[in-house]
Amino acid sequence: MKTVSARLRSLLVVGAVTVAGLGVGAASASAATAPEPSQSASGVQAGSTATVSVDGLRLRSAPSFNGYTKGLLYGGDPIFVRTTFASSYNPDWVEVVLTQRSAGGLPYETRGYVWKDYLR
Repeated sequence: MKTVSARLRSLLVVGAVTVAGLGVGAASASAATAPEPSQSASGVQAGSTATVSVDGLRLRSAPSFNGYTKGLLYGGDPIFVRTTFASSYNPDWVEVVLTQRSAGGLPYETRGYVWKDYLR
């Protein structure tokens, strides 16, 4: 029979994994859905700097919603756009590198992918 502290510990681990997988707060959930047309960032180009325009934008391991979430970015976080993709392969995603520690706690020079319409 498990002790109360062992049960609590297992619940905390399960809860932490669940939170890490879903993101934090309602703002992060909205950032993972398709962007609104008014947030278009057609000027984002490889080799340029940009700024995150929403709170809770997921930085992903791959250029798709199937990539795991490395962490969250918040409005004002500066990034460097490394790669944009041709229209034949995920044109709405860009590869980015953080130019400083993010407001969400991701370290400087963390690489990942974001939906480009959430950048300005």
